[in-house]
Amino acid sequence: MIKEKVMEEIKTIDEDISIVIKDLTNNQWILKYKEEEVFPSASLIKIPIMIEALYAVQNGEYKLDEKIKIKESDRVEYSLISELKLGEYPLIDLITLMIILSDNTATNILIELLGYHRINEGIKKLDCKNTVLRRKMMDFQAAKEGRENMTSPMDMAIVMEKIYNKSIIDLESCNIMIDILTRQKHRDMLPRYILDEVTIAHKTGELSGLNHDIGIFYLENIHYLMGIFTRNGKDDLEGKRIIGKVSKLVYDLLNN
Repeated sequence: MIKEKVMEEIKTIDEDISIVIKDLTNNQWILKYKEEEVFPSASLIKIPIMIEALYAVQNGEYKLDEKIKIKESDRVEYSLISELKLGEYPLIDLITLMIILSDNTATNILIELLGYHRINEGIKKLDCKNTVLRRKMMDFQAAKEGRENMTSPMDMAIVMEKIYNKSIIDLESCNIMIDILTRQKHRDMLPRYILDEVTIAHKTGELSGLNHDIGIFYLENIHYLMGIFTRNGKDDLEGKRIIGKVSKLVYDLLNN
């Protein structure tokens, strides 16, 4: 019934859309629609970067409270770190700001700290086939040259489910990641039209003409995973409205 209603809804949508929905409580897929479609990842690439940073902590290479120096050359736009001008941040703060505010300076510092090769090897170990980190945030020249960060809805669903099941790194690290994801400040996509107080561990991503959001909904009667990826719409606001509308439809059906 949910699958049919969602498919009926997306028939009216002009944008390219891919959707994954899974009942995590009962370990059952509800809908996989164009789930292997490959998209520019936008800020969703920050999820595997977070995972690799916490692997480094588990391996004893860094501590969560270890201070990481910020160079002027690290600072880019769309970053609280760039605005505040502090000279160093604890590692855990960089990880948190990268996710909850999608801070681009924090992300670039973590890419520099961990390295492309290591992050991409970590992505492969997560069983992701279509996800790759090729450039830092705000490096639009690299994107023009074809060095774009990529992913697919299914890859991100695999990663989010591993975090939910606490089957990667260790229990404490997974709890840290879930806590960070539930503190997401960008709430204009999956939670857009949901007025109830509901816990959602999620991450958004957006570029011009492209909007993604994937997350885990913690309802009283059910936990479910949902990811909606859109592109080639008339504008970004419409993409966000579409994600919000489909999310609200699924929420209402599963919450009842």
